[in-house]
Amino acid sequence: MTLLSPGGRAVLVAAAVVLTLAACGRRGAPEAPPAAAERQVIESEQQQDGRDVTGPARPDRPFVLDALL
Repeated sequence: MTLLSPGGRAVLVAAAVVLTLAACGRRGAPEAPPAAAERQVIESEQQQDGRDVTGPARPDRPFVLDALL
């Protein structure tokens, strides 16, 4: 007695192949977008020069869901 019909087995194999191929990609760490990479370079240069990297503090604005927290 078989658990799957030939058609069901074909669907299962096709799904396994699709999932395996969907996982393929480049190995390694994800790359930052160009703007973020540019910003990191600028910040590292500022740190080497001794300049303050942090920007102005943002004002604390209330949020609708703050009451729930």
